[in-house]
Amino acid sequence: MTLPAALVESKNETRPLLNPSSGLIVKARNPFWLAPMAGITDAAFRELMDEMGAGVLISELVSAKGLLYNSEKTKKMTRIHPRPRTLTGIQLFGESAEDIISAARVVQQEGADFIDLNLGCPVKKVVKKGCGAALMRDPGFLETFLSRIKRGIDLPLTVKMRTGWSEEELTIHECVRAATNAGCEWVAIHGRTRTQGYEGRADWDLIREVKAEARIPIIGNGDIRDAVKARQCLKESGVDAVMIGRGALRNPWIFLECLGEPGRNPLAGNALLKRYLEKLQKYYDTRITLLLLRKFSTWLAYGYPGSAAFRRTMFQLSSVIEVLDCAEEFFQNAAHLPPPRFDDEEAFMMGGHG
Repeated sequence: MTLPAALVESKNETRPLLNPSSGLIVKARNPFWLAPMAGITDAAFRELMDEMGAGVLISELVSAKGLLYNSEKTKKMTRIHPRPRTLTGIQLFGESAEDIISAARVVQQEGADFIDLNLGCPVKKVVKKGCGAALMRDPGFLETFLSRIKRGIDLPLTVKMRTGWSEEELTIHECVRAATNAGCEWVAIHGRTRTQGYEGRADWDLIREVKAEARIPIIGNGDIRDAVKARQCLKESGVDAVMIGRGALRNPWIFLECLGEPGRNPLAGNALLKRYLEKLQKYYDTRITLLLLRKFSTWLAYGYPGSAAFRRTMFQLSSVIEVLDCAEEFFQNAAHLPPPRFDDEEAFMMGGHG
């Protein structure tokens, strides 16, 4: 299944639209998707990115076992914001197919459109249980595992994986076939191995090679830091969509820019912070709201002159009003500056969030 060359007119320029032949993916509103990020893509952040034009939304990583133990903290991670404009999925990981199946029932009650199974997490505490990237080490078992889950759930099933465990164990082709045979809707591929973690470059050549052979929609992910790169990767790899992670933290307007709409400017940062605050207050108490608002403001400021001092100041502030006032002053002072570039060589959020 390849993305067609067909284009439609937006109010600014032509833009690509998803147009595969069938399946869940036809309900995605565009081919520029929000990647799942641990500790970041909660209901509030997804709701904001929904407004910013993301084509599909996927939650942070959720423990199936945590849901089965009725953990209130874990349950909150499965919340779906009201009236999403596009597909919204919950990403699960678990040690057994039965855990995933049981957790899927909880997720379905929350209103998710699909279950996304994590086959890419490189974190030791996850892989030592045989979850995350460890599942890619045995494609035969993986097909059985996915098939069992697919038979046991009512929601559509998707997967996100890496290229393999290591350069010596590049099992991506076999694992994509396993997902296809099991009846998954699509495979999202982060173009790094488990050994790489988040270091080095994502292998888009390999993603393109997988897409050329696949009988299932393929979603590419890795190192997409601006709209130009997103469009380039979509076109050159032939994938059905691309996922954007860390690029959306520093530039939440990236999805609109991918679609040819007006993008980032410093003065818009103040309005966006206030919109995010409204969403945070629906889900969190004052302490968590303040913490997350501080983080978001520093991501928006990253790359501008004085951003390091701004970050230090921001985490000394003790109220939402102080955060908004400090951010307003910073972005007004930066209003005459061009938006900072997010270069390929630049390290940002390298601790496992992308």
